Amino acid sequence: MNKLSILIVAVVSLAFSAGAYDGVSKLFVEENGDIFNSINVPTRYELINNYGRADKTEILNDLSTDETRILILNDEYMKIATSSAQTVELKLLHKSKRDTVIAVIETVATPYKDSRLTFYDSKWQQLDASKFIAMPTLDDFIMSSMPKDQRNDFINSLMMTMIELRFEGETLVAECDAQSFFMGDDFNTFQPYLAKRVVYTINKANFKKK
Repeated sequence: MNKLSILIVAVVSLAFSAGAYDGVSKLFVEENGDIFNSINVPTRYELINNYGRADKTEILNDLSTDETRILILNDEYMKIATSSAQTVELKLLHKSKRDTVIAVIETVATPYKDSRLTFYDSKWQQLDASKFIAMPTLDDFIMSSMPKDQRNDFINSLMMTMIELRFEGETLVAECDAQSFFMGDDFNTFQPYLAKRVVYTINKANFKKK
């Protein structure tokens, strides 16, 4: 970061009261750029400050002409559209009073939605996801009654997992939008053997499939 950038960050930081940027907002501003590399720190402050205003909620990001906007923001959760093709969700999970885990869902639509779930400590050091969740796979959406040959055809037909993740309150919802990938009536062969969604309950920082 050059001297001018440091000065801008310092000036912007002083423009807001520290108390207004606690919880997930504070962590959003402090993220080191691995996730929000297209949103500089002054822009992050501006997005938070503008949240809820009807006249100015969208800001151009640093890497393209796409607009960035915060969709949902409270003390524990944030959902932000970083571009027209990507959203990022941040959710705070409290293992204890002194131990906070940040769960991050990055979802891209190209055009089929696919998500990545990662975990970080409050210093934005990445954590081992296997300590918190057994990640959903296509097998979680396939019923045991599906014939083996059809199962193989279904998995081999997909070019990507296409599992979309999102937080709904204290649950994590996983959906596989395979239907939009298949042409015509091809999906009808598989549909009777597929679950639409898989739901995980969240207890502190532990995810358990229902």
